[in-house]
Amino acid sequence: MSNEKTEGYLPGDPRYGLYGDALKDYYRNKAAQWAIYCWDKTGSADARRALLAAQKAYLAGFAEQVIGYGHFLSDDGRETLGTSFFIQLDDRAAVEKFLADEPMHKASVYRSVEINRWSSSFGKRASEYKRKGMQLFLCTGPKTGTNEFFRGHLHAHESYFASYAESFIFRGPIRSADGADNIGTALMLELPDRAAADKFWNEEPFAKHGGYSGEARIIRWAFAD
Repeated sequence: MSNEKTEGYLPGDPRYGLYGDALKDYYRNKAAQWAIYCWDKTGSADARRALLAAQKAYLAGFAEQVIGYGHFLSDDGRETLGTSFFIQLDDRAAVEKFLADEPMHKASVYRSVEINRWSSSFGKRASEYKRKGMQLFLCTGPKTGTNEFFRGHLHAHESYFASYAESFIFRGPIRSADGADNIGTALMLELPDRAAADKFWNEEPFAKHGGYSGEARIIRWAFAD
C-alpha cells in the first residue's frame, strides 16, 4: 500500500491519491489543453512586428481558453525567437484550425511549429500571476524514465515544486495524444536569471536523476502584453 506521506501528489492537489488507471482517467476526462511552440524564420522580425497587434487581437478572442501567451527570447532578452500558446481547445483538429487562422502562421512567419497535448496542473493562468519584475523561463522536455522511476520520485518532485510555488506562472505535464500518459513537462516560472533557472532544473528530482532526455530545454520567455 502507498504511504501518502512519502509517495505521490501532495494534499490539495486534484490528483492526490490517484494512481494507475484512476490517474489516467482523471487526465482523459479533463478538457484538452495544449502547449504550442512556434519558432520564427530567420529574417522575419519585420513581419513579426507588423503582425503583433493582429496576433494579440486574435488571442483576445479566445478569452478564458488562454492559459498563457508569450514570446521566446534569446538569453540576453534582445531577440524574439518565436511565440508560444498554452491554450484549451477541444481536440487536435481545433488546434489545427487555431493555427491556420493565427496571423503570424498565416503569414508564414514561423519556420516550425511544435504541438503538444498538455495539462495545467492547477488551472492557473498567466493573467492571474503577480509579476515580480524578474526574468521568465519555459522549462520543457520529454521524459525517458519508466513509470516506476517517476512513481518513485513523484513525491520528491511535487515537494520540490511546492518550494517554488511563488515562482510558477503555470505548470503541467505533457500528455500522450489521448491525454492518458505523462510523456514530459512544460512549466513557466519567474527567477532572477538564467543561472537560477539552470539551478532549478538541475536540482529538480526527475531531472537530477536522469528522467528527462537531452532534448530538455530552458528558454527565456516574455509576456505578450
